Amino acid sequence: MLKKIIISSALALPLTLAVNAKSFEFPEEPPFGELSANVSYYTNYIWRGEEQTGGMAIQGGFDYSVNLVENYIDFYVGTWAANLNTNGFGMELDYYGGFTGAVPGIEDYLSYDAGLLYYDYPGASSQSPDGDDGTGGSGTRSMEFLEYYGSVGISGLPADIGVSYYFGYSPTGFNGNYDYTYHNVSAEVPVPTTPFTLYGGVGFTDSDTDDNVTGAGFTDYKVGVSTSAFGLDWGLEYTGTSDYAASGEDEDTTAGGDHIVGYVSASF
Repeated sequence: MLKKIIISSALALPLTLAVNAKSFEFPEEPPFGELSANVSYYTNYIWRGEEQTGGMAIQGGFDYSVNLVENYIDFYVGTWAANLNTNGFGMELDYYGGFTGAVPGIEDYLSYDAGLLYYDYPGASSQSPDGDDGTGGSGTRSMEFLEYYGSVGISGLPADIGVSYYFGYSPTGFNGNYDYTYHNVSAEVPVPTTPFTLYGGVGFTDSDTDDNVTGAGFTDYKVGVSTSAFGLDWGLEYTGTSDYAASGEDEDTTAGGDHIVGYVSASF
């Protein structure tokens, strides 16, 4: 009898393991926090009014966030990348982290976001030490820079409003641009009885760079329309600049001026 029990147990064990193996599933989310990703196609990459590619751009990134205080404080980190055609550099790689949430007591009306953003340009490692490439002769990755940023979002109005402030610093002094500030006000409003949203924004850049070199001290603006369809986000926008010194220089891919940009993006 004992032998039969041992044999029966031995036969039952693989079956039990098989059942347990079938019931095991990998978790859809990390043990805590949330992981997300995004990818976009743009007909042109415009950054604060300045053209970065002169043509199509593929962009994408990953984000990880953890809720620290429900509704009020989330911590996040992420990375984002895009192709470039600026000063001969072919790629932009950003790293960022910060805190976001709602303001207690008025959480339905006011939110915030604050953090650090580091811009890296891996292709810049081939810069010429004699300055022939327009980098000032540093021989280092002089386009990389760091931004401190903060913003508030205002809801409960006919339009959602965003107000942002950025302070940037270039450790190696890209073109003498050791530090700068950027201010931006944006708004978006859904179009009643339609699937479309209208949005727009105005920003101002002020930096140490010579005004005659890259157009420091200029205003950028945009207006656009967006919608969602087929599981994707679609949009079309107009961007322009005012008082931009380099405007009209067709061969300067960092020039401001007027641009029409279309895009499609997906989030996961």
